[in-house]
Amino acid sequence: MTASWTQRVMSVTLAPALLLALVAGCANQAPKPPSLTPAAVAPAAAPAGAATAYLSADQINSTALIEPPPVAGSEAERADLQAVLEAQRAAHEQGTTARAVADTVIDCQRVADVLIPDAVAGGEGAAAVAFATRVAKQVSAATNAPKTHWQRPRPYVLSTAVERLGDVAPDSPFAIKGGYERAHTSYPSGHSAFGTGCAIVLAQMVPEQAGALFARAQLYGESRLIVGAHFRTDVDAGRRVGTAAAAAMLQNAQFQADLHAARAQLRQALGLPETSSP
Repeated sequence: MTASWTQRVMSVTLAPALLLALVAGCANQAPKPPSLTPAAVAPAAAPAGAATAYLSADQINSTALIEPPPVAGSEAERADLQAVLEAQRAAHEQGTTARAVADTVIDCQRVADVLIPDAVAGGEGAAAVAFATRVAKQVSAATNAPKTHWQRPRPYVLSTAVERLGDVAPDSPFAIKGGYERAHTSYPSGHSAFGTGCAIVLAQMVPEQAGALFARAQLYGESRLIVGAHFRTDVDAGRRVGTAAAAAMLQNAQFQADLHAARAQLRQALGLPETSSP
């Protein structure tokens, strides 16, 4: 790889009742829509709760919600590794590698780009997307316990044939320099949980585009295979943890109040009529 990590970046529902039962007991392709042009309106007040914690660390037992990763040296692990290599090959052939590297960024705008193109993302609605990002980070944090519990090696640790891109590239600011922890926190994928959280929160604001948002979140998770950071089973498990954590968060009264403000702002920015909660 000749380009630096920074250069590469710049170039670029479980049933609700069942899901809530799982959360309580253990503490759970749509086409891209037409472009929506933000309306020329005055921005609404930013949603409250910028530093609010909507989900406590012990609210769900995310380790108990997902099955263990494939056993080291098993056929399942070999198939998982092969899926990473195939995803990387396909991305190079299809020209989607740059998008996957850009998806390294922890920002719900990566998912919201099906609603608000990157070129206008800094305008009206930016505060609502920032709110979704803060919420999705809390959702993603639910993967920390199982990561520590299983300490699964990342794909590039298992095979030098895996290309290291994005945040796991050797020249990345996050590159491992003789360390162990980051290189052995593959299962489940925090990025996948984050993207799922983005989709769930944004779909609460713009339910008309829920299918497109969830499809984009799935691609966001798949990007982790392309950059060599995660296996497919990591991504799938991250999506389940993210869904469970978001479901628990949806029961939080303060979250619902702050979501209401963010929803009004984003819908105004997109020129959409006011709507009640989904």
